Amino acid sequence: MSLAFFDIDGTLFAKPSLERRFFWSLQRQRKIPLRNYLAWLAELVHVSPREIWMAVRANKMYLRGLSAKSWSEYVAHTHSICLPQFFPAALQRIWWHCLRGDAIVLVSGTLSPLAEITKFALERELLWRGLEATVTVIATQLEVCNGHWSGRVSGVPMFAETKARTIRELANARQIPLAQCSAYGDSSLDRWMLAAVGHPFAVNPTRRMRRMVKLRGWQTLLWTHCSSRSADEHRDSKLSDSKLNAGKGFGVVTLPRENEGAP
Repeated sequence: MSLAFFDIDGTLFAKPSLERRFFWSLQRQRKIPLRNYLAWLAELVHVSPREIWMAVRANKMYLRGLSAKSWSEYVAHTHSICLPQFFPAALQRIWWHCLRGDAIVLVSGTLSPLAEITKFALERELLWRGLEATVTVIATQLEVCNGHWSGRVSGVPMFAETKARTIRELANARQIPLAQCSAYGDSSLDRWMLAAVGHPFAVNPTRRMRRMVKLRGWQTLLWTHCSSRSADEHRDSKLSDSKLNAGKGFGVVTLPRENEGAP
């Protein structure tokens, strides 16, 4: 048994990121008050240029004052918007790791609640494929004060060296050598995590990441969307088929769908 670490944004899903999708959804629902935008800008005023990238990732002031207990309400409005379809090749690779007996760990800088949604969706996809697995989540934690998000991160954002340090701690706790483990990421901010394991894979690497891949000799995987069906698509296909079949008795002509033979 070993560990397989997966980044989320750009690795399991196509970008834009889950948090950006969530932010847009909250904007459409008008859940973010004007003062939160001003507070977000104020947090960055005195940050040096060298620290700006980390400050931006740690700045969650747009969530300040929103009820953490109402997360399920936000999810009900944003689930279909925030959570895109998994790359079929990503599901296949995770399924392969599960068959080997590897533990799946999501390691992402996204908000922890969004990573948890991804975890449950991934477990459902695996269950549909005949595998019952428990996915571990390591993500950016939000600070909660009196039941509301403070707009700050609890601890440090799950980016860059923090990812590598965290997976080392997890591997040590489970007494699994990182040399036996695999890691998948798309961004240059994932390079520390990939460098820490024995089997690193750059998935749809960004331009900066491609340069590092060449220098380090890492394997590159290009994952795109194709005709392979997810659990949701399979369910929708069955519903569509039942409606079409019901219509045959009334003289309705059914045409073959594209990619009819897709799994």
